Amino acid sequence: MASVPKLFTTAEAAVLAETPPAAVEKAVEEGIIEIRKAQLTKVSSRKRRLLPSESVYYVAFLRKCELHFSKEHKRRLWTWFKKTQPDHLLTATCELSPGVHIKPGELIDAVYKRVNWYSRARDRWIEANPDIKGGTPVIRGTRMSVYSVAGRLNHGESIDQILEDNPDIPPEAIEAAQTFADANPLVGRPGGRPWRE
Repeated sequence: MASVPKLFTTAEAAVLAETPPAAVEKAVEEGIIEIRKAQLTKVSSRKRRLLPSESVYYVAFLRKCELHFSKEHKRRLWTWFKKTQPDHLLTATCELSPGVHIKPGELIDAVYKRVNWYSRARDRWIEANPDIKGGTPVIRGTRMSVYSVAGRLNHGESIDQILEDNPDIPPEAIEAAQTFADANPLVGRPGGRPWRE
């Protein structure tokens, strides 16, 4: 049975690859990585362009590798990421050209683990239900928005302090909420009076 592909927004791909969003957008604009048609996701009320997990690995590898690749080599590398089974990514060798072999797994090990963790945690713990907070993403089974969790963590609270207030929520849900909020910031006008600063 084929596994369900892990799909991410371009912003999630950038956060997971630890790279600026512009690096992901550049790979899309170059026509190297393929985007899925814009579609609704389980955690968004608007259509989003989605990228497969291999795009995260590809962008992360380019970011961590100290070599510059031609467009043709980038295409070969992308094709290799697409064709290589996920459970072989960390050990397989990519032949870029005769005599030139690379092992991307050595540079993407942490990213590979983060992608698998986040995909599982996001699908398990984050939901957007129009009947709860107007569809703002929340931790499943609660009314706690991912943005309130991220706000508390960004203002100095620890995961343990949040868990003291919410003992029924596992740490993984808090971590997934923060990662989701970082990758999907709220859209709208800034609060306060930014023109005074």
